[in-house]
Amino acid sequence: MRGLPVVAMVVALTAVALAQPQAPRTLAVAPLWDLSADGIHVDAEQMNRDLSRLLDRTGRFRVIPADRVSGAMRSLGLFPSQLFHPARAREVQELLGADWLVVGRWTHLDSTAHGDGELDLPRRGGGGAVAVLEVWVWERGTSRPRYEATFDAFRPAVSGPLGLREAAQEVLRKVVAALARL
Repeated sequence: MRGLPVVAMVVALTAVALAQPQAPRTLAVAPLWDLSADGIHVDAEQMNRDLSRLLDRTGRFRVIPADRVSGAMRSLGLFPSQLFHPARAREVQELLGADWLVVGRWTHLDSTAHGDGELDLPRRGGGGAVAVLEVWVWERGTSRPRYEATFDAFRPAVSGPLGLREAAQEVLRKVVAALARL
């Protein structure tokens, strides 16, 4: 019978510990690498600022300012394309003290004459804009990405910079939703 109060105390302490909010992860978003045809129209490489802002709004992360991330990369002589390598990502993470480093590459930010199905998006007439972003999340101390995914969006009948911006913003919202669940 003496063990019962001890078990009850352990259960109570465990419940209290689980109820405590976890400290937010420190997260850095690297400038996004632009491999697209039309990304220059929406400043694809600087969209990391938008992604950082959206992630910060979730309250789940302590987001390192984009200028500080860019500065760390410059000081190490690194480009966004190099952050898909674990050793390079680790250098940036260590310099910034980030738990996670988010890297990405826009593979498509394109105005289309018509939805041609090339990206497994439904065939649509009237043109539009396509955005596709590959995202990797590096966790401190690991040599493999903690998370990898590809996000896409299509804006039918809205081509040019406006359509591209809308499609890209939708992609960024999808990224934020996915990362907030990790």
